Amino acid sequence: MENEIAPIVERELRASPDSIEQIEEGLLHETYEISCDGEEYVLQFSSEGDEGEADALRRGLNCYVMLQDTEVPVPAIVTEEIRAFDRGWYSLVEKLPGKTGKLDISPRKVRNAARYLAKIHDVRSFETSGWVRFEDREPSVRPFQDGSLRRWILRTVEETSTTLGDGGMESAGSALERVFEREGAALPDEFAPVFCHNDFTPDNVLFENKEVVGILDFDRAHASHAQRDLVKAANGFWMHDPGEEWNVRADFYEGYREVNELDSSFEANEPLYRGETLAWTVAGLLELNELSAYEKEFYTEKILEAIDRIKDVSR
Repeated sequence: MENEIAPIVERELRASPDSIEQIEEGLLHETYEISCDGEEYVLQFSSEGDEGEADALRRGLNCYVMLQDTEVPVPAIVTEEIRAFDRGWYSLVEKLPGKTGKLDISPRKVRNAARYLAKIHDVRSFETSGWVRFEDREPSVRPFQDGSLRRWILRTVEETSTTLGDGGMESAGSALERVFEREGAALPDEFAPVFCHNDFTPDNVLFENKEVVGILDFDRAHASHAQRDLVKAANGFWMHDPGEEWNVRADFYEGYREVNELDSSFEANEPLYRGETLAWTVAGLLELNELSAYEKEFYTEKILEAIDRIKDVSR
């Protein structure tokens, strides 16, 4: 692969790379860190023939372009559009300082990250929910094929329930399906859609001295309910250290509230979104064969606890 990367770097930066290092873990795209003339860059590829992957790469790069002059810290752009090469597409951006919070979260980091999620939600509002796309640099929305966020969630809950059951987490899958058959109509269907990251986890937030210095990977961005994106993100931060004695989700919500108000509907919506997004994330890990027998048992218990909270709210 280095034989393919070097000509790309020379074409884009007009200099030969000093070093090329592949980043292996947790990324949608094949990713490399490049050192060139004393500066560092990130080069990402999508596979030839994979239109979904190319769309995600394009969406992520366009989101970086859109966010350049906002309070959201994103990489500076080298290639303003994804470029074609022999076996697919690529994008090149400058590497930001800092380290991800993957293996090191704390109450201060959690609250700071949540403040930036609130700022992301303030960037843009939309008339309908769906997948963010760009036409001549302007963001627009391709509506969910199901017609609304609620119907999209209910369909994905069915798929998640099946995945959990097939993966050895039958009790969680069955309970999830039952509770959303009964309570799914309570999912919000009227809200003002905003720009949502949709994958806001410690893997995608860079910290330096516990302060946020970068936010990465907007490949899955969509127009959606801010409350759902918030709850999904809080789940994501909690899952990076679920054994912590401090309340990760409560700290995340507190940080978010320092920037954006949460109206009274959040109390009723939070349990629904927590159960749905936690189960969805766990199902994704199951599909990647990334859960041990112990983790399956642990997350079965946590999904059932989340479902019980839905029952409590509905009584």
